[in-house]
Parts: sequence; C-alpha cells; structure tokens
Amino acid sequence: MISSTVLRYNKCSPECYRKVGFGIAFYMMNHEVYTVKIGIIGPKSSCESIARDLHYIDPSVEVRCYVREQVSACAEVYPDCERECDAVLFTGRAVESYVKSNCKIAKPTASVARSAVAVARAFLSMQKQNLNFDSLSIDIVEPQVIEDVLDAFQILAKNIYSYPTPEDIEEEHYVRWHKGLQDEGYTAVALTSLKWVFQQLLEDGYQAIYMGPTRNTTRLALERLKADFAINRAEQAQIAAEVLQLRNTQILEENYYSGMIEQADIYKSIIRYSKELQAAVFQESRWEYIIYANAGILLERRSLRLLTELQKQVRSKGLSLSSGIGIGVTAYQADINARKALRCALNKANPEDLYCIDENNELRGPLFRENELRYQLISNDPKVAELAEKTGLSPASILKLRAIIDMRHSDVFDAHDVADCLEVTTRSARRIMSRLIEAGCGEVYSKENSSNRGRPKSLVRIHLGNSPDIANPTVS
Repeated sequence: MISSTVLRYNKCSPECYRKVGFGIAFYMMNHEVYTVKIGIIGPKSSCESIARDLHYIDPSVEVRCYVREQVSACAEVYPDCERECDAVLFTGRAVESYVKSNCKIAKPTASVARSAVAVARAFLSMQKQNLNFDSLSIDIVEPQVIEDVLDAFQILAKNIYSYPTPEDIEEEHYVRWHKGLQDEGYTAVALTSLKWVFQQLLEDGYQAIYMGPTRNTTRLALERLKADFAINRAEQAQIAAEVLQLRNTQILEENYYSGMIEQADIYKSIIRYSKELQAAVFQESRWEYIIYANAGILLERRSLRLLTELQKQVRSKGLSLSSGIGIGVTAYQADINARKALRCALNKANPEDLYCIDENNELRGPLFRENELRYQLISNDPKVAELAEKTGLSPASILKLRAIIDMRHSDVFDAHDVADCLEVTTRSARRIMSRLIEAGCGEVYSKENSSNRGRPKSLVRIHLGNSPDIANPTVS
C-alpha cells in the first residue's frame, strides 16, 4: 500500500501510525516503513549543502553523496549511485543534462535548479561589493527568473548576458564564455551556478559570484523525486503473470515413463527460473505453467535472458517453450492478458519471442528486439474509429500500422510489407491497400518493375495520422 505521506511507526501502539509530513511509505509484511535512499551527484560543497537541507526538510530520508567537482566527471559515478539508491538528485541542471546525455537513466531523477532566491542572493553580494547590476553574465538560469529578479530590484537591464540552457558541454565552455565577456569589457562580473567555473574564474583573476542551491529549490526537487518514486514503486508493484507452454510434446508422449522423467527435469528448470524471479509457479495443465511475479522484475532485460536460457534447455530435450506476459491490477486480469500475449506469440513466425499485454490493453513485443512494437489493442480515440469505418480495418490493425510506421520512419509499403505487418496473405494485403487508397488514407507512391514477368509492384504511402516528421521514406 502506498501513501502520499510518511507514516512513522508509533511504538506506543503497534497498530497506529502518525503522519509526519510529505513523503512515501510502503506497508511491508512486518509493518516497516520504506526509507527512501537518495543519491546526490555534484561538487562537494553543493552536495553537502543539499544534504543538510534534505535532513532538515525530511529527516527520514537517507542521503548518500557521490562527489565529483566537474560536470564531465559526474557520469562516471552515476551507475554506482543508481545501483545503491532509490532516486538520484543532481546538484544542478548542468550536471543533470550531462549525465542524461551520457548515461542510461532507469530510476527517478531531479535537479536542484537555481531559483530567483539564488539570483537575488547573488545580487545582494554584488551590492555589498559595490558592483554594477547592469553589467553581468549569468549561466544556467531561466530568462524569466532573471527578469523577475531585475523587476524586483528595479534594475534596468543594459549589459546582461545569459546562457540559460545547459548542453552536453564541459565547464571550460562556460569559463571561456564568462572570461570573453569580461575581456571585451561587456561585463564586470560573472554569476555562475557551477562551483568549478566559479573557482577557475577567481583563480584567473576574474570577478565572479557563485549561485548555490537554496533550501526552497531543494524542497521542490525532493517533492518531484518523491512523486516520481511513488509512481515508479506503484508500477513495480503491479501484478504480472507469465504463462509458459511446452510445445512439440509428442516426443514425451511416445514413451510414457521416460517422458515423465524428462518433464520432471523441465519442471525443475522452471522452478529454478521462478526462484530467480522471486515468483510463485503453478502447473496449470500437463504442458502449461503459470508464474505470478512482480511486474517490474518480470519485464527486466535480465529476466528475458533467464527465459532465453530456459528455452535453450527445453530445446536441448527436443521440445520448445513459448511464453506470454500479462500485467493487471488483479491476478485475474494479469492471467487473462498473459494468455492473450501467449496467443500472439504462437501466431508469429518465431513462437519463442516474448510479448506482453498490460492493464491498459497495450501490446509490446517482441520484447527487447530491434523490431519491438508498442500499440493499443483497444482504442477509444474517435479518430481511430473514424479511420476504421472509412477503411474497413479494425482499430487494432490501424494502431499496429501506425506503430510500424513510427518504428520504420517510413510510411511507404508494398503488398508484402502490409501482409507481414497485418499477418494476412499478399492477396488480402492488396485489397487492404486498395481500400486505403479509396478511403483517402493512401496514395500510390511509385511503381517498381519486377525482373520477372507480371504486373509492376505498387508502392503505397499510407496516411493514418502519424507524426508529421516522417520524411524521406525508405522502401524496405
């Protein structure tokens, strides 16, 4: 069970809990509260400042710091941080931008932005040093924030230069930018959100002020992290079912006793597979098994590797193993969706590929393959219903064609392409293409003359309301 507030255990009454502020709690079997572990990535001073603010805002949060003074070095500690923590907090937007450009992100992340308070604090520091407000450079702060502070201080902007959007670049770029403006006489001081940039500017004799994180922006970042973490945990906690079906079983049926021994060995392998997934397994029929597990674990790439190894073991005994995954809010819904996904796999050219249907009737598959598709089996979109009525295709076929167009980055098909996509004969595919053209949802793109005798092959561009950025179509 998930709550939007932290629920602390009350020692006076084991059955009572009291609310102590915003946070996340999970009821465990022994009524323990799940403590969120947050990893902070960035320069040491910023990490320490944010860690102090986090402890003040929510003492129940466990914090770990992964210190790197330069943005370009932060990517090297991200894998360890993600593995050891539940969520990741970057000390600034530049760190977040660089890491996301160079690492695969799997867990909730947020960054502590520089707010109007940080800019105002820098302006007060300028005032103490008798520096002009209208001659400065400022990095990684949104223009609107700067304008709001200028308005509050009643400053008429003259020579104010901003570099608001962090890119996948190193700090040296910002150092050169600030220095260049001061060298040319355009600015008198640099306001920077990057600690390393601030230190370099001071060491080289330039006027600079550091805009550090504030408690308010840390609080906002923490709330975003907790919200994303709650969603992530809820998705991970969904029920998933996987139906495993043995095929080509006649080899076991020909010899009753040796067949029973072989099947017992296969069942042992399935039990070991289930143990790795922390799942429960049941034998539904002589050739079918069902596994109930955590959806997040079952859909990991590691789980597919385990399934592939299991299928390899089954093949070594002269059989084959097909599987389908279903996700649902109840075990019954997960079971039904898993059987639909299994039927989908059995109808494919490679019945050992894995497909998944979730609680929203979205089909994914073949999972972790280059040609993986994702589309709804049922649509409430009136535009899809209108297209279905005009073309005579089912809504699921239209959604599948849309997904294939997006995946191929091309909306040009021949009859064989359509036949493969919709799993129909080439003759039926030609009729479908004709209906699409008649309904105004397709047009002849070109005709290719075959080297063999017969009519030229028509290439048809299909219009089903896909993203307009599909361009320069390639013919497969």
